[in-house]
Amino acid sequence: MEKFGEKVRLLREEKGISREEFCGDETELSVRQLARIELSQSIPNLSKASFIANQLGVKLGVLTDGDSLELPKRYKELKYLILRTPTYKDEKRLLLKDSYFDEIYADFYDNLPEEEQLVVECMCSKADVFLTDNSHLATKLLKDYFYQIKTKRRYSINDLIIIDLYMVCANASNYTYSMFNQDEFKDIADNLLKQEKFFSLEEIFVLNNTLFNSLSLLLDLEMWDEIDNTFLVLKGIMAKIQDYHKKPILNMIEWKYILKSKGEVERARKLYEEAVLYAHLIDDTYLAHKITEEWENDAT
Repeated sequence: MEKFGEKVRLLREEKGISREEFCGDETELSVRQLARIELSQSIPNLSKASFIANQLGVKLGVLTDGDSLELPKRYKELKYLILRTPTYKDEKRLLLKDSYFDEIYADFYDNLPEEEQLVVECMCSKADVFLTDNSHLATKLLKDYFYQIKTKRRYSINDLIIIDLYMVCANASNYTYSMFNQDEFKDIADNLLKQEKFFSLEEIFVLNNTLFNSLSLLLDLEMWDEIDNTFLVLKGIMAKIQDYHKKPILNMIEWKYILKSKGEVERARKLYEEAVLYAHLIDDTYLAHKITEEWENDAT
């Protein structure tokens, strides 16, 4: 991969293609990203490298000298452990997630593609914003990539992680976040509902997480039609993948929706009681306690 960028530049220039022409609408690759790759300041991930090879009309191996662009197995395990570990601000879970980040930064970060480094920083920043409500660092991370995501119809796992950070920042700022636009968010929320077919059963939990975050924002913004559609898709995915660990959180969001939009206290209470029951069934007494605290705040 040491000569990847130089080969790309030479082949592109031989064909008389400018960087702007090469990148087109910049949905897959921005002019800035291409420049950094050609200057050997950035390593592309497999998706971007494949796009570059296709634009040049050559096989990927010509550019990589046969080197693999697959991410290390242990790195992918750690990434998915971070995505699968909800903390609910519980100290033990926060420390566990920190240990995953420590291993990534110690053993893998320096040799990851630029986009993958960004994703690691986004996951880390999301945890910080969640705990501190400070979104300044996240804004710097999002600026170069988020505009690409807004134009996409099909999201990758990494796109979902970036969207997650965007939504956490919007919520933490009470929707005064500089990059937040309600119409743009509505387009993203609608597009999320169409993504299930693009992910395998092993990956779809990431979409599930993002839909939960989207649902919370829709509730805050009182976007009732979008909420109904999102509940429908979420429940379908959870039944499909048998992911009932999030059932207590889904019930909590649903009772808030019913209280806020319909004022049906008894129906909301049943959802609360069911949420506590599910929390105990998955042996999560901490979550059961937090759900009870949330109900007491909402019911008063």
